[in-house]
Amino acid sequence: MKLCNRCQEHKPSTDFYAKPQAKDGLFWWCKPCHRERMRSAYRALAADPAYRKKESLRVSAHNAQNADKRALRDKVYVANNRHKVNAKLRKRYASKMQRTPAWLSEDDLWLMEQAYELADIRTKLFGFVWHVDHVIPLQGTLVSGLHVPHNLQVVPALENRRKSNRFIPT
Repeated sequence: MKLCNRCQEHKPSTDFYAKPQAKDGLFWWCKPCHRERMRSAYRALAADPAYRKKESLRVSAHNAQNADKRALRDKVYVANNRHKVNAKLRKRYASKMQRTPAWLSEDDLWLMEQAYELADIRTKLFGFVWHVDHVIPLQGTLVSGLHVPHNLQVVPALENRRKSNRFIPT
């Protein structure tokens, strides 16, 4: 049993992270207290616009410097895990097909193609990657949208990855 310095509760040693430098080899806070401390620190940092901008620039620079390594790593992963990649692609394709209504006109399909073309043009023009994002995700946990022109937006890839599969009301 060990006393957590934060919540002041006696807990089994399995509830503490290892810390070789400590006398007893365990961190002085229990795992739940440690996780809460790290979450609150991260939230404070993430709320700071200057930190977000600095971190975004750092990540962009890192990605640019390691583009070749990432491409090689991805190529090796695809070669070794073709079944996983195929399963993911087929799931995405099936989802998109189920979310593409039959009532779309030729004009609607043309507008959707234009969104993807615009993403390619912006990528070439600005020098960083742009994605076509679904405003209401196709596989969202809260709501699920359709693959239709008015549900598409062209956004920087970083913003699209940050948004992930969430619906963010405007």
